[in-house]
Amino acid sequence: MKPGPTASGQLLALVALFSGVASGVVLKAIGATPPGEAIALRSAMAFAVLALVVLARRRGEARLIGPRGGLRAVLDAVAALCFSLAIFEIPLALLAAIHATLPIVSVILSGVLLKERLRALNWLALALACAGTLLILQPGLAFSPLGIGLALISTLAYALRDIVTRLLPPRTDTIRIALVSLALAGSLAALLPGQAGWVMPPARDLSLIAAAAAGFIGANVLIIAALRRAALSQIAPLRYSSVLWSLGFDALLWGYLPDLAGWTGIGLILLAGAVQIRAGRPTFHKDLP
Repeated sequence: MKPGPTASGQLLALVALFSGVASGVVLKAIGATPPGEAIALRSAMAFAVLALVVLARRRGEARLIGPRGGLRAVLDAVAALCFSLAIFEIPLALLAAIHATLPIVSVILSGVLLKERLRALNWLALALACAGTLLILQPGLAFSPLGIGLALISTLAYALRDIVTRLLPPRTDTIRIALVSLALAGSLAALLPGQAGWVMPPARDLSLIAAAAAGFIGANVLIIAALRRAALSQIAPLRYSSVLWSLGFDALLWGYLPDLAGWTGIGLILLAGAVQIRAGRPTFHKDLP
């Protein structure tokens, strides 16, 4: 039996979220290359791959970007740049925990702007996940105020990006939107001052940047496909999986292990996912204007 549009959208979202976390892990492991330069090179590599995809496609009917596509590209560029810079400032688990507030923002915006009907269990799932996130964000963690600010800005920008994605016309060329976003993010990152200026990255860093670009492409392309198949209220709770994956990578690579409060938070997040599944399928409009 083939999965329905909601189930396939959720599966694509999970793969996209894991790809995004993996890209961040690889980016954080980069050594000598300054952050701005690493982000700019990652954007350039991803741009080159997607540009080849566009050139290799068969010519068909005209594909458009339009004003909404342009707005999505700007929001995505701002969100991706702030998120990538935050990776170098705070632990991945902390960054993912802050981004766990994204479902709350996305669902509220979808209810207000997209008129998606929400059920009581949807809100209960979000409340449980929020409580779990607060436990993970317990006092005592060493963090950078700049990193926290960048994480919050990227969260809001991503929520607005998701709303705009759901409003894209059917003929919108999402790959071209991704190209515009990468060009904007890469250009802004290239303008950031490096501590020692631009340097020639060592071979190890170049390999890591290429791997980060691959994960970045997967995350952006797949999340677009997911949001075209499922409602935001179905996609949003899945973002909590990023917290679990980030905690796992932090433990394996950097030796960070949560304490009792952290594990309690993880349990609440898993419970929130179970409640969301129990909530069933909300009203979903396939084609939005």
